Amino acid sequence: MIAVRPYLSRGSAIFLMALGPAHARAAPAEDPPVYDLPEFVVRAWHFEESTLEVPADVRRIDRGAIERSLAASLPDLLAVEANLFFSDLAGSTNVAMRGFGEGSGLRSLILVDGQPLNPADMGRINWEQIPLDSIESVEVLQGGHNVLYGDKALAGVIKIETRQSAESRLDLEGRLGSFGREQAVLGGAFGGADWQVRGGLFRDVSEGYRENSASETRGGYGSAGRTFVNGDRLTVRLAAGESRFLFPGGLSQADLRTDPRSSGNLGDEGSDNRYGTLTSRFESERSWGRWELLAGYDRNETDWTFGAGSYGSNRQSGYSFKPRARIGGAPVTVILGGDLLYDRLDFEEYLTEARRIVSSEAELSETRLSPYAFAEYAVDERLALSAGLRHEWVRYAADNRAYDPGQLDPVIRTNRGEFPNPNFKSPPDLLPEASFSEVVREDGSAAEVSLNYRFAADWSAWIGYDRVYRYPVFDERASYQGFPLAETVSRDLEAETGDSFETGIKYAGGRHEFYATLFLLLMENEIIFDPDLELPDSIGRGLNVNLGPVRRLGADLAYFYDARDWGFSVQLAAVDTEMRSGRGRGRELPLVPKLRITNQLWWKPLPAIRLRGVHRYVGERFQGGDFTNTLDPVEAYHLVDLHAELELNPRTRLFLSATNALDKRYAESVFFGSYHPGEGRAFQAGMRLEF
Repeated sequence: MIAVRPYLSRGSAIFLMALGPAHARAAPAEDPPVYDLPEFVVRAWHFEESTLEVPADVRRIDRGAIERSLAASLPDLLAVEANLFFSDLAGSTNVAMRGFGEGSGLRSLILVDGQPLNPADMGRINWEQIPLDSIESVEVLQGGHNVLYGDKALAGVIKIETRQSAESRLDLEGRLGSFGREQAVLGGAFGGADWQVRGGLFRDVSEGYRENSASETRGGYGSAGRTFVNGDRLTVRLAAGESRFLFPGGLSQADLRTDPRSSGNLGDEGSDNRYGTLTSRFESERSWGRWELLAGYDRNETDWTFGAGSYGSNRQSGYSFKPRARIGGAPVTVILGGDLLYDRLDFEEYLTEARRIVSSEAELSETRLSPYAFAEYAVDERLALSAGLRHEWVRYAADNRAYDPGQLDPVIRTNRGEFPNPNFKSPPDLLPEASFSEVVREDGSAAEVSLNYRFAADWSAWIGYDRVYRYPVFDERASYQGFPLAETVSRDLEAETGDSFETGIKYAGGRHEFYATLFLLLMENEIIFDPDLELPDSIGRGLNVNLGPVRRLGADLAYFYDARDWGFSVQLAAVDTEMRSGRGRGRELPLVPKLRITNQLWWKPLPAIRLRGVHRYVGERFQGGDFTNTLDPVEAYHLVDLHAELELNPRTRLFLSATNALDKRYAESVFFGSYHPGEGRAFQAGMRLEF
């Protein structure tokens, strides 16, 4: 238990709910009362643990922090509350953790109620399908966590838990903003002591900051929870929706400075996506410990167009089955579990925009089976030793059929009219150089060991080692999307592996929170795309290859102060990278800023008014693909956001936001001189009603 004074602090929602409004006022200065609070808990180890007992960099954003942030999307929330770096490229919003640049989103695992949100290929993460109104909490675990979470948890894990409510309520939120932005969310919950039902609808429309960058997302979700007489609990959630995005393309550096709202294409590039997700969790507690079973299914169907002549459809589906149990208690606790994952992708490329004639088609699948064991030994009341091991078996299968383009269309179209195609053939002949059928089997292990020392009630220090890994995704392994590479299947491409060393210190008590982490990540065979690689007898150019040794040395610092009427926070992430082989030997990794800072200051001049300012800094970095560090670097930038909130009554709130209030012109991503601008100054006004 932590003794704290009655000030409003991060993670203190339980405290305020228990004490009620009367106790939220300051006590007499001469005799301040002290209360015992439950320790701030996370699920970093699957089951509830105090954040001071977990030897890892863990940040938890609870429901109260989500509402106070006034964020319009999950990336907006995480960029400010967890100092994560997001960049937009061709309509895809990538998250970067622990000093990764190109393909950074492939090294961070995104979970929604235990179901991976990461696509099976290098496609975009559909952040829009998780509206903030549906989220109860978000945990950000930085660093390697492959033992407990498996593939893609190399740089970190973002764990999203959706809302469950035991009370009946109705929430309505609407926003209007610059560049045609309209948002509407309707959510409701009904329930009692042993059952809960929750659901919602949402819509987000924008004309876009740039030409040809309009977007629209709409969907719905519903969940049901049941607590049985013996305490067991079952929760099921279903979500579905659709989204449409136009891709504005890159600009020249001159256009970035003079006309950042222009487009690099003709408005003929974009994607249409339809998704559905079903998750379930069964939790049980017995005399010997606790166990839970997670199962999920997701499906994403995407039709995309990349300029004239490039039309395709992806049909992705994934299944997950994850049993796990925590056995025993002090001094020894053991977590046993296993993950069975299956991902499938069906791809079709079309000859024309009408999408009636298939020029190539592919079927890809990946099956992963990975049992793991994790144990903690409490040496005494202060010191705990933990260690774990996971082994993963992977089967990857790819079957691609590319057809002779001269035999596909029964009609030859010319400026003189249409004529029968004498070479038309149904079915058409395969192009042997672009068609393939391959099966690749791999296996590997992850391990971790750590020490956690609770040297005071509110302080802990820790040190840990992780053996990390990531398997190649579909796009990295094979050439099947109509872009011929030097090899149809990268047979020599190995899984990424590395060694992660971390040490840190934490404080959580009263009005203050402090976190400091130092890390050293030594990657052995990081995967990158080499656009210049050309092999003998190849049909194209470029290939995903293992880069070789890469070093990352960095630090993450955060301090939060939360008083009764005001507060502030400072978050800093610094990293130095070095490639240790190849043509980039001794150079820095592209697209990795050396320094990122997020500062917040909030003030309540009156009980009903809350004002907040946010400052973000992203340091200079090298362009994507620039492994020799010879191109012009991407300039550093500062952004300032301003927010104001007015509480008319306990059930009605008005808010106003200005993002990039100084209208800074900057580039979020740059690849080989193609600049992708960040959004200029934008205003939003909205209202939230609770019934």
